[in-house]
Amino acid sequence: MRLRTRFAVALVLVGLVLSATSLVGFVLYRDAVVTHERDELTRTSESIAMQLDTVLWERERQVELWAKSPSLTDHGSQFQRSRVRSFVQATEFSGASVIAANGTMVALHSAGLSPADRDRVVGEQFENREYFQRAMAGETYVSDPVRANTGNLIVTVSSPLYEGGGVVGTFNAAFHLEAGDLSSIVRTNAGPTQGVRIVANGSTVYSAGQTASDGSEMIVANETVEGTGWTVSTSTTRAAFESRLWAVTLAQVGAFALVLLSLAAFGAWLYREFLGNIERLHGGFGALVDGDYGSTVTLSGSTEWTELETQFNELSETLAQRRTEVIVLNRVLRHNLRNAMTVVVGNADRIAERTDDETTATEADRIRRRGDSLLDLADHARAIETSLGARTDEAATRTVDDIVEGVVATLVEEFPDADVRVDGAEEAAAVPNGDLVLVVLDELARNAITHSETDEPTVWLAASVDDGTATFTVTDEGPGMPAVERRVLTEQFVETPTQHGAGLGLWLVNWLVRWTDGDVSVTVDDGTTVTVTVPCEPTEE
Repeated sequence: MRLRTRFAVALVLVGLVLSATSLVGFVLYRDAVVTHERDELTRTSESIAMQLDTVLWERERQVELWAKSPSLTDHGSQFQRSRVRSFVQATEFSGASVIAANGTMVALHSAGLSPADRDRVVGEQFENREYFQRAMAGETYVSDPVRANTGNLIVTVSSPLYEGGGVVGTFNAAFHLEAGDLSSIVRTNAGPTQGVRIVANGSTVYSAGQTASDGSEMIVANETVEGTGWTVSTSTTRAAFESRLWAVTLAQVGAFALVLLSLAAFGAWLYREFLGNIERLHGGFGALVDGDYGSTVTLSGSTEWTELETQFNELSETLAQRRTEVIVLNRVLRHNLRNAMTVVVGNADRIAERTDDETTATEADRIRRRGDSLLDLADHARAIETSLGARTDEAATRTVDDIVEGVVATLVEEFPDADVRVDGAEEAAAVPNGDLVLVVLDELARNAITHSETDEPTVWLAASVDDGTATFTVTDEGPGMPAVERRVLTEQFVETPTQHGAGLGLWLVNWLVRWTDGDVSVTVDDGTTVTVTVPCEPTEE
């Protein structure tokens, strides 16, 4: 995978991880908000129920305490009426009364009640009232809320009146639920978006805010008032806190968009600072590999990239200059060498033809043979220049059999006395850079023939194909390739004044095999076998 693709994939993955993280965070926050709201409602219900129970308990204690006053048992007396009036004035109860043991109301005082209405009620029978019956049984009783004739919702607290060890009546005190402590308790504990509903004996005695009975999607928490069994329900709608969720969502979206923009800016900077420069360097090195010396690159960014740009361009220019120098030097040397050696060989031939002295003729023949050898060296240099100067993408693809046949045709024509034997490949395959491989095999076969110690040398050429690899072998019956020549073929060998090859041919083989991504090995045993392996591709027969 190319670096640009991997970089893009990495940025996309980071974006996806950030998106998933934001989504999970929002879901978790939403659930946490709902849980928090439920907990808040539960705490509100518990607080209201506990404080309401405390208020009712205090009211019971107040009534019990005042019921112990002796003047309250003096039915119909001025002292009794004064005591009832003092109770209402001293407490938060809105009214109080005394009912005798026979069920007759004997004293009454209520804030806002006229004397005429009071006189009309006093003397009436209340024996069927539950709060009277429960108090006559010796219990301090808190009644369920009831709607009075005045329209007020009231709760009555009744306590027995004792005299001489017996119950002689009840002391009864009433307070309004819609006012006083109850509404104060609710206002103190309930939040601005919470609704509160208090239910006693199946009837709603208090309701404030948006409650569960409104039909909206609600979250509700219930709690029971311990002393009375009333139920306190605290509720809120999802819409009341979803506005906060939307605000948080918008904030998260904004933050996420900012992160993505930052990530995109960071990615653009990384691409400009690193990937773009790396791609330009990659293209520059590719040009050098293809032999396009002198090509330059332009890098941007930090000082290190500028220095690298300068160094690469200097290297490219140096390679271009060295190639020009080598080409010129090679051309001049080959031209001058061939011209000079042609004169030397011609003169040696004339000397040999005109002399009768055997020693002179022998020396002239030696000069001629050495001159021919140098002419062959010049031809090798030209072959090397031609082969190494070719671009690998310009070298023709050849089949395995075509390569072998091309080598054999050349050898038979130039070495008619040689016995060239062929063992072709059984499987058809195409070899990229087949022209270069043909040069390699031709050079190896020529080396085997020219270094043979017989007048009719034998050379075997074999080829095989296996699993995407073509294998060629060149075998001879010669004296065996010297160790230094084997090193030239198989190693990254550096010549020294005392360790060097005898010519250029094996160097050409080494360079071309490596250029075609191949490999070469040498085996010496009653002759020499050189094995060349190169990549190949399947093809039809």
